[in-house]
Amino acid sequence: MTDTREQWQEQRRAERRERRRQLYRRGLRPFSVAAWNISKEHNVGSLIRTAHATAASEVILAGTREWNVEAARTAELYTRIVHLEDEAALLEHVRRKALKLVAVELDSRAVSLFDAVYPERPCFLLGAELGGVPEPLLEKAELIVRIPQWGLVPSLNLAVAGSIVIYDFLAKLHRRGALDRPLGGLVDEPG
Repeated sequence: MTDTREQWQEQRRAERRERRRQLYRRGLRPFSVAAWNISKEHNVGSLIRTAHATAASEVILAGTREWNVEAARTAELYTRIVHLEDEAALLEHVRRKALKLVAVELDSRAVSLFDAVYPERPCFLLGAELGGVPEPLLEKAELIVRIPQWGLVPSLNLAVAGSIVIYDFLAKLHRRGALDRPLGGLVDEPG
C-alpha cells in the first residue's frame, strides 16, 4: 500500500511540475543566450540560472567542452538547453531561429553597454574565459557589446557579464514599455 501511495504522490508531483513547465514556457521571451567553449563549469550553471530567471527561450552551449550544470539548481529542468559542436552549427542555429547575434566581448568594434541598442530577437554570445569569442563569430555579430569597467582586472566573470547584459536588454525593453510582466512571475494560468 505504501508503494501505491508513494507512486501516486510522485505522479502528482510530476504532473504539477509539467503544468508549471508548460506555464513557464508560454511566457518565454524572444531572446537566447549562447556560451562558447566555457571552461569553468560553475559559469555554465550560473548562466543557465540567469537565462531561466529571465525567461530566455533557450541556452546554447557551443564548442567541444564538457558541461556540468550543478550551479543551475534545477533551472536546467525547465530551460531549453541546446548543445552545438562548432561555429558553423551555432551560426546555422541562429540563422534558422531568425536570431541576431550579439557578442559580449572586449573588442575595438564594441559599443558600450550603456549605449547599446539591441536588435529584435538577440542571441547574446559570451566567449570562453580564455580566448573569448572567436573572430569568425565576432565578424558575424550584428552588435558587439562591452561592459565598461574601471578596475585593474580587465574582465568580469562570464556568468556575471551575461547576467548584466541580459538585464540591460530587459531594462531597455521596460523603459520602452515593451516588457511584459516587469515585476516578474509566470504568465497567468488560463481560465
